[in-house]
Amino acid sequence: MYKYVTVVLLVLFFALPSFARPANEVYGGVSNGQMIYYSFKTNKWYYQRPKQKPKHILEVVRYQTRTPEAYSEYVSIAGHVYAPAGSNYEFLYKGRLMTYHIFDDKFYEIIYHKDNKAFIEIPLEEDEIKHIMGNPKIIHISDFDNENKITVTKLPLKKQYYLILNDTDKYFYRYSINTPTKDRMIRTLFSVKKPTTLIYSHYVEDRDDFPPYEIKIKNGF
Repeated sequence: MYKYVTVVLLVLFFALPSFARPANEVYGGVSNGQMIYYSFKTNKWYYQRPKQKPKHILEVVRYQTRTPEAYSEYVSIAGHVYAPAGSNYEFLYKGRLMTYHIFDDKFYEIIYHKDNKAFIEIPLEEDEIKHIMGNPKIIHISDFDNENKITVTKLPLKKQYYLILNDTDKYFYRYSINTPTKDRMIRTLFSVKKPTTLIYSHYVEDRDDFPPYEIKIKNGF
């Protein structure tokens, strides 16, 4: 009986998925110079112009500012900026405009504030981030110890995805993680199959202004 239960548990263990791919919409982001549409009638964003009256539709084009940070702006034909300049990558998800701040390690959503008649950026809830990104394990910046180190676990022999989220007011300008398995668009999303130690650090070695963060990953249950 014991052997039977052990076999069943092993089968279930190896059958468990460790990661579901991020939503397809994540990789269908808005490109530079691309026009998107907001409907004041449905309160949704579209890649294609919806069949509604012109007065219900706002047309905006995505531009990137010519700065080292290359922030995004959404500008109307009349030249009005209708979305905050703060994110570096955006994508539409089920009619919503999601934004990712590369140097903040944070996700937001751009919504229309009816009372102020303006578009604003609001933080995206963590549960939504996890769902959209395929349910990776979250590593919070606040979870690192006083030496900027953290130890996390993964199931043995299973590939596990992690996502670093910044829940502090710290800024991570030009930080990157030293692994070839990091995501191309969401730079703090990465995968690990074997125990390892990774460093999330600035490209300049300056431990006072830009301290490195150490992530130790070991097998566990």
